[in-house]
Amino acid sequence: MNAHSPMNAVGTKAAKAAGLALSGVTKSFGAVDILHGIDLSIAGGEFVVFVGPSGCGKSTLLRLIAGLEEVSDGEITIGGRDVTDLDPSRRGIAMVFQSYALYPHMSVAENMGFGLRMAHRPAAEVAEKVRAAAEILHLTPLLDRRPGQLSGGQRQRVAIGRAIVRDPDVFLFDEPLSNLDAELRVEMRIEIARLHKKLGNTMIYVTHDQTEAMTLADKIVVLRAGRIEQVGTPAVLYDDPDNLFVAGFIGSPKMNVLPARVIAGGVEIAGTPLPLSGLSAPDGAAVQFGIRPEHLRPARDGEPALPFRVDFTEFLGGTTYLYGEVAPGLSLVTEGARGLAPAPGTVLRLAFDPADARLFDREGQRIRPAA
Repeated sequence: MNAHSPMNAVGTKAAKAAGLALSGVTKSFGAVDILHGIDLSIAGGEFVVFVGPSGCGKSTLLRLIAGLEEVSDGEITIGGRDVTDLDPSRRGIAMVFQSYALYPHMSVAENMGFGLRMAHRPAAEVAEKVRAAAEILHLTPLLDRRPGQLSGGQRQRVAIGRAIVRDPDVFLFDEPLSNLDAELRVEMRIEIARLHKKLGNTMIYVTHDQTEAMTLADKIVVLRAGRIEQVGTPAVLYDDPDNLFVAGFIGSPKMNVLPARVIAGGVEIAGTPLPLSGLSAPDGAAVQFGIRPEHLRPARDGEPALPFRVDFTEFLGGTTYLYGEVAPGLSLVTEGARGLAPAPGTVLRLAFDPADARLFDREGQRIRPAA
């Protein structure tokens, strides 16, 4: 790698893989508790996404890491260094917000280098870091333009470039794609994923969009009402949710959930007995049965199956979803073969592999199979 390569100018993976840890972090505004004892460990170089519904505390948690809000209790460390009470400028972080916040009278190059100039860095260093960041983000032909001459995606790349030139230990993204249209969001997701692969820095990304979480994250942190519900890879959260909240939040369409009763050798749903093995709940127990749409299939002759009356078909090109009911008031979604379009009112028989079923108790907590 030569001395003028982008990686040398803005940091290397080995040098910038700083881990981060939160221990017992709480945040209150007056008498209102927002975050409740957050414990989280993020390895150096991980791409971690905070996801959850509006008001769950994900942006507040990011602002605590950045130092834009004061921690009520607990400790935050970055690279093994306690930063709980440090000024944001001394934490080794750079933040990208939903708003681009670019200076309209400055060029792209001037916007990207503004923070370094305010820190009184040498002009040659500023120019080299701006050049290297622009090369990484494919902004080189645009360096002399003003923000008003750029598209939304280009402006967001400039905002990311402004963060890159600071050479941070940790990047913090606060819903950076929310102002973009659907096509640009997809393009920018790819750009951010490539950026992480190239730089290797630790990145923490806040979004309410579970598709962004699933496609970008090494690890997802699902938050609800100021508490962590589950932490894991996208595959773990999708396949092995700890509770109904995670099961319903991760995945689109979300997991089907139907009331059921445990019987000998399985469960009964709307009067239909279905086989399940390894049940750890007693016979007669009321449970909630979960199954992903893609795990339902047409039943073979003589196979136990759920009756499913089709109400509506949604054709999405490569995928078809069928919406309907297994009994009055019990809705279900199943993924069908391409081109499958049964008429409304058609009754199908649906079966599944018992290994794909998930059971939850009345409180929504996962009932895992007996060992």
